[in-house]
Amino acid sequence: MHEGPSDDLPLTSGWATLRDDPVAAVFRRHFAALKAAHDSQAADGVLVAAVDGNGFFDAHAHLRLPQSGIAHLVVGRHERCDFVLSRDSDVSLRHLLVRATRTPRGFIHLRAIDLRSRVGLLSEEGKRCEAIASKGPLFLQVASYTLFVIPTGPSTRPWSDDADVTFGSFFPRSQEILPAAQPLKSRAAPAAGAMKLATITINSSSPQTGEFTSTHAVWSDQLERGILIGRDDRCSTGGFDEGNLSRVHLVLLSVDDEVWAIDTASTNGTKEKDGPSFRQLLLSGDKELVLADSLFLRWTPSRLPIQA
Repeated sequence: MHEGPSDDLPLTSGWATLRDDPVAAVFRRHFAALKAAHDSQAADGVLVAAVDGNGFFDAHAHLRLPQSGIAHLVVGRHERCDFVLSRDSDVSLRHLLVRATRTPRGFIHLRAIDLRSRVGLLSEEGKRCEAIASKGPLFLQVASYTLFVIPTGPSTRPWSDDADVTFGSFFPRSQEILPAAQPLKSRAAPAAGAMKLATITINSSSPQTGEFTSTHAVWSDQLERGILIGRDDRCSTGGFDEGNLSRVHLVLLSVDDEVWAIDTASTNGTKEKDGPSFRQLLLSGDKELVLADSLFLRWTPSRLPIQA
């Protein structure tokens, strides 16, 4: 198993033209399969396709946007993930979360969030990133995989029969590498202009942890990046010594003026107290969530938001 790349390791020393771009080269090589997959999806959503390190077109899937215009997809090596990358052991069991949202004008915006994976994500420019937002297609390297995340639907341009023309039509587009998340227990002051949106209270009573309660303020800048909750000590909440939890079990993430709880294909599930299990849940009003029947999380919105 190779070591993870350093923070600034590029995919290549740089390229001057489209034909020198390694992502474009992979796109061109598999253009026929990618175009067929894209053309078969007329509905609003996202085509997700992966090419492994040996140049094998490994898999593709379509994430369709529901009426709410918000959908999430978990990518990783675990069989419970929505999109499974099984050909490289450096892919973490739950490696990244892809979020797709439809804007009021019908365009699809994307966000990819690293789920505390071992080797992280590389942007198409070859930069390490923990989270990246894109108004348009998103191309990433996940371990040895090249991952294409491409919007579909009425708001997208039809593809040309020429691979270079199609790839060139994806540019220019707006992308932003987002700052790394900070642990709730030791984070610095909120960013200027951030709003306090809620308080989360976490309770547990188990042989591993004993009984404990912790309470944390939640600010808007944290939710834009995503708050990760799970057993891994690199999670935003600092980790929990609770064996029933997955290493990254739940993500709290803002979408415009809404906040969603997203289960990351966890082994033992997440549910509302006295309710069914869910994969994504809008946090409207007070909510009490149960993670793996062992950890209780209460979400209490701020009645009067406070600005930093």
